[in-house]
Amino acid sequence: MAYFYINRKNLKYIAMKTAIRIFMLLMLTAGLSSCEMIKGWTEVEIDTTLEAELDILTDDTELKSTEDFGFNKSAILQVINPDLEDYADLIDAIEVESVTIEIEEVDQSGVILLTGTEFIISNTLGSSYTWTLLNDWDLDNNFSMPLPSDSYDDLNAILEAYDTSDVTVSANGTCNKGSVHILLNYSLEIKVTSSPL
Repeated sequence: MAYFYINRKNLKYIAMKTAIRIFMLLMLTAGLSSCEMIKGWTEVEIDTTLEAELDILTDDTELKSTEDFGFNKSAILQVINPDLEDYADLIDAIEVESVTIEIEEVDQSGVILLTGTEFIISNTLGSSYTWTLLNDWDLDNNFSMPLPSDSYDDLNAILEAYDTSDVTVSANGTCNKGSVHILLNYSLEIKVTSSPL
């Protein structure tokens, strides 16, 4: 039978070694999680919605080449809304998550926006993105249209230039009826990354 002797010096050594191991384990754990913690200290994410309304009145006379009625309307999209006012000078990135065009009001029934009608988001620096209707849009049956996500990278760049350029939304095209009042809303769900206040 073997006996070993543990004196106070050995106990202190074992306790110190255990304490160092625990400390190193804590440091490793803190190091792995600190990247997320530091990220949280150095940036803020804000989810918000940007909206702009177009108050459209279609022409009262037919186009010469067709029996359709034209319209063309634009409005400024305010990128810095109340959710973002405090962060206006601190914004690092804007990421579009969804874009929807919604008909809020139409004063006649049987109104159709015709194939070829364009919906445009642009800025005064010359950047723009255009969605073109590939089919007629019957406003009696469908009051909203989500726009395809393949445009989001271009829209991010357009919106991120907000501090040097106005952002404009437009609708330009034809309708099957004249003198129709249409209230159309652009709605952009975005995520903004900003430095903290």
